[in-house]
Amino acid sequence: MRISILSNINIDMLTRKLSKFHDIYSPKGYGNWVQSILNKDSGLVEFNPEALFILLDGHQLLNPYDKDFFSIKKDIDMYVSYIETFIKNNQEINTFISNIDLPLLKIDNIKSLRIERKIEEYWYDSLSNLVVGYDNLYVFEMKSLIEKIGRDNFYSKKMWYLGSIVYSIGGQKALEKEILRYTKAVEGKRKKCLILDLDNTLWGGVIGEEGIDNIELSEFKEGARYKDFQKRIKELKETGVILAIVSKNNHEDAIEVFSSHEHMVLKEDDFVNIKINWDTKIKNINDLSEELNIGLDSFVFIDDNPVERESVKMALPQVEVPNFPEDTSELEKLITELYYDYFLSIKATDEDKKKSQMYRANIKRKEELKGSGSFDEFLKSLKTKIKIWKAKEVDIDRIAQLTQKTNQFNLTTKRYTNHDIRNFINSEEYDVYVAAVEDKFGDNGKTVVLIIKKHYKEKTVEIDTFLMSCRVMGRFIENTIINFIENNYRDKGYEKLMCYYYPTKKNKPVSKLFERYGYTIKSIDNGGAKQYIIELERTKSTKKEYGELIINEG
Repeated sequence: MRISILSNINIDMLTRKLSKFHDIYSPKGYGNWVQSILNKDSGLVEFNPEALFILLDGHQLLNPYDKDFFSIKKDIDMYVSYIETFIKNNQEINTFISNIDLPLLKIDNIKSLRIERKIEEYWYDSLSNLVVGYDNLYVFEMKSLIEKIGRDNFYSKKMWYLGSIVYSIGGQKALEKEILRYTKAVEGKRKKCLILDLDNTLWGGVIGEEGIDNIELSEFKEGARYKDFQKRIKELKETGVILAIVSKNNHEDAIEVFSSHEHMVLKEDDFVNIKINWDTKIKNINDLSEELNIGLDSFVFIDDNPVERESVKMALPQVEVPNFPEDTSELEKLITELYYDYFLSIKATDEDKKKSQMYRANIKRKEELKGSGSFDEFLKSLKTKIKIWKAKEVDIDRIAQLTQKTNQFNLTTKRYTNHDIRNFINSEEYDVYVAAVEDKFGDNGKTVVLIIKKHYKEKTVEIDTFLMSCRVMGRFIENTIINFIENNYRDKGYEKLMCYYYPTKKNKPVSKLFERYGYTIKSIDNGGAKQYIIELERTKSTKKEYGELIINEG
């Protein structure tokens, strides 16, 4: 990934460490961050990073003891205007600006009000106003990072006087870790599911031995650590992470806790799947993977038992298995760290917030399939509706998210930012469609994206992007979408359809999609990438559809 790091202090050591993981641009010297973002011909603009981090030291930036607050506000307004100019002109770049930390260095009496706090607040408020207005701007939480490890550990006066390096070795390691977390979020490399044990994990004690009235789970004292742990897990779910349970237990005893214990924060319907039985956890996790249709590398597994953790690590190395804290007062810290390490997201869409109910509905579909006489009968019984429309501003977040994370049903796996999608929508050369899929079990939300490039002079259209969320795979929805493309553009006077398949490790399920429709391969390269061109007049025979297509022309 291409990332740039700018600062008003010396960060050479930090950029060297990060260059092991990413392609890094940082201008020579330091303190020239303003020139880099304002000069349209700067090395930064030429590099065109996918993510930009601007890390600012408040003291060096604002000289808080040499000016009055009014003058400092004017300086902040000036810097913020520079930042706004850059992000407005470079909306394809995800830009992270640090908040600032100002240690109380000036010796003063207790009665004096500290200007440092007013400056920190004004800087943060000014950035916050920009964040609300621009999709591509985010606050980098420098202040929280410093509070977490402590100023004495984060800064180094010795290194400052020797080499103008503000941050200690420990501070630079913390920054490196945090930047890598942010870049992973930009890339969409987020785990999907948190699997939880029950006894001595969601509550203290063993329910089968202690009984519901004697487990540790309460508002105060020892039981509060488990309640606080559950609160953070609930928040994690609200960001779009799905939850599951894998526990060796008597089902009736364990389920009673969810329905009857007054301090249970998490309820049964917070989980997409609950496996409380005496099977091995390895088997249950494998079954979860199959039932949810997500890879083992999408799971994080929390269990207090070191034997269970080790067995899963050895048998299922794709699953992340973090250590469980020996001191359970650290449980809340554990879940916060797991969020930043595995589940951090840039922003949450409406589909993310509804993800649990969508996965539960998928499980019901699979159960119905088992009882159907045939797959064809099952598909017809779903009463599927596919609503498709030309994308609007409100759809941009979800479309960009799908291009970044969808892998299995994705013909070309092109990754696009919000800025890219907005440009496509506003271009006469492209049509962008989004489709939502619903059936008798529920609404899967926006799960299909089409980006069509039009060559009207040649009377040809090409499918730049055709992707579909794994939640709706296997129901032949693609048949309806391809019929829509063929009919729509034939009716508009186009004569040829051009489409592609670019092979990746994960999109093998669509490797022969167009062959299935009778399309002929025009060319294939050494890497297996295929190009197809078909006369639209030849595609009038419709593919079998299992749902009602609803076209919204508005």
